Amino acid sequence: MGQAKRRKDAGERLSHCRTCTYCCSLPQIEALAKPAYSPCTHIADGGCSIHGRPERPGACAAYACAYLTARLANAPERNRIPHPLDCGAYFHRDPREKLIFVFVDPARPFLWKASSLLVDFLRLQVGAGFVLFITDRGRQMVIRDPGTFSEILARDFVALADREGRALDVPSFRVVGSTPPA
Repeated sequence: MGQAKRRKDAGERLSHCRTCTYCCSLPQIEALAKPAYSPCTHIADGGCSIHGRPERPGACAAYACAYLTARLANAPERNRIPHPLDCGAYFHRDPREKLIFVFVDPARPFLWKASSLLVDFLRLQVGAGFVLFITDRGRQMVIRDPGTFSEILARDFVALADREGRALDVPSFRVVGSTPPA
């Protein structure tokens, strides 16, 4: 019997999220007036302190990253999507368009590129016509084809843009700082 099963059998509440709070730290959450790259003030004990309560915004209650969605739905690709903490990024698919939003942990910006599980999954999605919208250290990149995806994997375009003095796409990255999510 696995550790998770023993803990569940003992009555412990288990979460697929583990201690991941990327979705509470990396994106902007307008309903909470939370800028991007700033941890939500409701993060406590590795999770949301207002989870299941009326004051939790609908946007938060309705959100689930691709990892969580695949597990909750027992989807066929659930074992091809790595846990966000294991790959340094999380993503979700737009429910109406062939678009995938990827958010990279600024404290570990290269880990997602080293995760063969994530890279292979995203490469397959780009090959199937999905567009990737990647947010990485205050920069945003749109990837529409496998060639561009390969270029992004091979180079640090964020460092290049910084060296060239380009303005940030997400200005709150520098305002808040690159404090890693909790």
